[in-house]
This record gives sequence, structure tokens and C-alpha cells, in this order.
Amino acid sequence: MRNLFLSLMCGVLLGLPWAVPSLFFVIFFAWIPLLLLERETRDDPDPYQLFNHAFVGFLAWNILGTWWITQAQWLGAILIMLANALVQALVFWSISRVRKILNLPLIIPFVIMWLGYEHFHELWDLAWPWLNLGNALNTAPKLIQWVEYTGVRGGTLWIILTNVAIFTLIDAAWKKRWGFMTGMGMITVLLMGIPLLVSFYLFHNFEQGQETVTVALVQPNLDPYTEKFVPEEQTRHLNDFFKTANAICDDKTDYLMGPETLMVQQIDENDPSASPQYRRLMDFLTAYPDLRCLIGVHSYQKTGDRVPPGSRFNPKGDFFYEAFNTALFVSPGSSPQFYHKTKLVPLFERMPFVQYLGFLGDYALEIGGYTGTYSRRQEDQVFLSRDEVGILPIVCFESAFGAYCARRLPSEKGFMCMITNDGWWKNTPGYRHHYHFSPVRAIECRRDLVRVANTGISALINAKGMVMARTPWWKKATLTGRIHLHQGRTFFARHGDYLGRISMYLGILLVLCAEIANRVRKRRRVK
Repeated sequence: MRNLFLSLMCGVLLGLPWAVPSLFFVIFFAWIPLLLLERETRDDPDPYQLFNHAFVGFLAWNILGTWWITQAQWLGAILIMLANALVQALVFWSISRVRKILNLPLIIPFVIMWLGYEHFHELWDLAWPWLNLGNALNTAPKLIQWVEYTGVRGGTLWIILTNVAIFTLIDAAWKKRWGFMTGMGMITVLLMGIPLLVSFYLFHNFEQGQETVTVALVQPNLDPYTEKFVPEEQTRHLNDFFKTANAICDDKTDYLMGPETLMVQQIDENDPSASPQYRRLMDFLTAYPDLRCLIGVHSYQKTGDRVPPGSRFNPKGDFFYEAFNTALFVSPGSSPQFYHKTKLVPLFERMPFVQYLGFLGDYALEIGGYTGTYSRRQEDQVFLSRDEVGILPIVCFESAFGAYCARRLPSEKGFMCMITNDGWWKNTPGYRHHYHFSPVRAIECRRDLVRVANTGISALINAKGMVMARTPWWKKATLTGRIHLHQGRTFFARHGDYLGRISMYLGILLVLCAEIANRVRKRRRVK
């Protein structure tokens, strides 16, 4: 019962920064109960006791942090929470096992293997980085300005080091090791203070770009369950969007932005003019010759003879095609540019491992009356306008993947645009969690960011992660304003998630060394 209490306490403390974002500081000591549990069960005859208790704690963390997914689809939510908790428990159990076999201080495998796990967890088909430790600090952008050098993996490192330091400090106080306690106390203060001082320095010494552009965005506020995807209403919804856009645009407006899947009817990327909704867009733009437009659409490409896994079949046209959740950019004097959402929500937008088991594509879970597996084949990584302004497009779930967004950052002067539809989660912490990713992405890339939501929160965010303007929740709204253009690529954009990447390779090496050492010991015992 004591072990169960410790595991549940750890799960609750880990989940609090996601359940109540203002309590983000709890993450700096949230691991202490589980660290104590690991020490006490290390020599237990049952080698899986730590795994079992860790699973309970991590499941509590997942429930507190992501329960709101049940608003969209309860089965998918349960599967995501169970799978994520199992993987986390396996990783922590492996950390303890490696520590014991190789006789290492816990901090070494803990830092290396957990950072490596978070990096890997953004790469595979079950990618779910929502609960990566560094994300607990998303609501305090002033404290993490150094993510332009480390990404949020630097936040994970900070959190783990601080937790271990505080745990060691408490242990020294309990054992009345006063000399060691004094030294450990100084180390803990430095661990907390140095990143804060660096962050405040970067915040106050960052200079905004001199060149600006004028943007206008429309938040239609259509309920994704009862309004947005109703076929009979889609033409009216699009006309309402352009009517609203016409009221806020003038000859000084440089960019018009619309949310994810503004155009629901699929557009053939090889012949976009065949779509009535695309033609409606082009008719609107004739009144604004210099206006660039970025909106979300559904698009497709016919597959030809080779049919990739996850493709769909059109029975009327008798052809296979790949469907995409797409950002469309139209600039005067240029062909339309299409960016395909690549980081797709597991189970909902793409069935995991469909590239190996093609039949899985038929089992994607329904969400709001819309179902089917998207493809993630990519041609355009960024958008370039005629005047060489680069726009980094981000579609919905992709905003949780900092390294993926940063590595596509163009060196040309420009900004970022994130389009989304957060109404799936209704009035829960889900849409607020998603909103808090955007300021961190702006800091990592040091670019102003325009966030456009169908429902949720739309905002203009500067390169320091500060919100310049935002819309209210669940209201039809518009925003206009000027944003700065920044040039060049940050250290993080140039080098990617180097902390996670190096840790992943070192973690694999640690596990291999532990397995080899364990087998050698077993053979010696047998002899």
C-alpha cells in the first residue's frame, strides 16, 4: 500500500502542471516519490514490482494530463493513455535495471534514457509528445527563452536534474549528513537559478526585426460536431468566411489567414481549378491583387499504378488517391503551394504502422463524423511568396513537435503560421494545452507566429513568445495587426534535437552494455 501510495502521488504531481497550468513549478519535485520507490524496490525479489507501480503512476499522469481526449473519442483516448503509460513504465523500469546491472548513479541512465525516449517518441507511428516533461513549462515562456538553443528537451534535462538534486538533498537531510547537504543545497540553487538568469538575459536582449507586414485572420467558430462538416452548409460557411474577410481586408493588408480545413471539399492538387471552392477563393482574391492567402483545405493526389499504403478509393471515378490535411498558400504571380500535414494524430488521422500492415487503414477511428487515414507524403516544406518572404506552415498536432517544426525553418526573412481546429476537445484543458505550444515554437525559431483556429484561440505571438493579441474561446472573431519579419535560423533550427538524438544513441548503448553484462554474470553463476 505504501508503494502504491508513492506511485499515485508521483502520478498526481506529474499531472498537475497539465491539469492546472499555473502549477507548472510542481514538476521540479514531482519525480521524488517515484525515485524513492525505485530505491526501495531495487533489490526486491519480484523484478517487475517497480514496473507495475510505475505503470499505475504514469497512468494517473496520463489521465490527469489528457483525459479531455475522451470528448472526441473515448476508445481512442483510452488506447492512447494506456499505450503511453505502458511505454513510460517500461522506460523507467529499464532505467532502474540498467542502473542496477552496471552499478551506476541513477542520474546517468535517468537523464540519458528519458531524453532518448522523448526523442524517439516523436519519431515513430505512435508518436505522442504531449506529456514530454519540458512541455510542463510551456505556460512560462519568459523562463525558457534558452529553448532557441536546446528546444524543450532542455526543459526536460532541467527538470530531471533538479528532481534528482532535490531528492538527494532530502535524503542527506534525513540521514543528517550536514556537510554533504550544504554542498548539495548550493548545487540545487545553481541548477534552479542559472537557467532563469540566462532566460531573463535573452528575453531582455532580443531585438525585434525592423520590417513588418500586415496580417488579417478569421476565426469562423464552427462546431466540428454539428456544423463544420455538414455537406449542405459548407458553401454557406465559405461564403461567410469571405464576407468577414472582405470586412477586415484592404489594400494595405499583406496576408489573409484561415483555419485548418476551411475548405472541406477535397481539391485535386494537379487541377485545383476544378474545385468550386478553390474558384471561389480565386474570385475573392481578384479584388485584392497584392493579397497573399494561407488557409487549410482537404486535398488529394491520384496514385496512378502504384498504390501507397493508406490510400483511399474513389468508386465514382474508379481511382485510388492519397488524401491530405493541407495548408494551401496562394501568392500573386505564383502557382498554388500545398503543404501536407505530416505529424498525424495516431488512431484518428492515421492508423499506426499502416505502411507495413495496409489493412489497418480501414480501421481509423471516427471523430466528429469524419474518418479515414491521411497520407503524409510531402513536397513543399515551406511557403515562399513572390517577394521572398518565407512562411513556415504548421498544421494542428504538428505544433507539439518542436524539432520537426524548427528543422523546416527557412533562412529567408519571414514568420510562422499555425492553423488548427481545437473545437474537438470542447471547453476542456485540451485547447488551452494546444495553445501554449505556439509561444514555445516561436521562441525556438525566433519568428513571429500567427495562430489561426476554427474554434479555440487565435493569436498573434512575437518571437519572444509574448502574445500581442488573441481571440476569446468559442466566439466568431477576427484579428488584424502587424508582425515582424525575422531572418536566419536559430541554433536549435540548425542542429535539431541534438540532446534527444545523442541521448537516444547513448541509451541504446547503455541497454546493450547492461544486457551483455547481465548475460556474462549469469554464465559465471552457472559455471
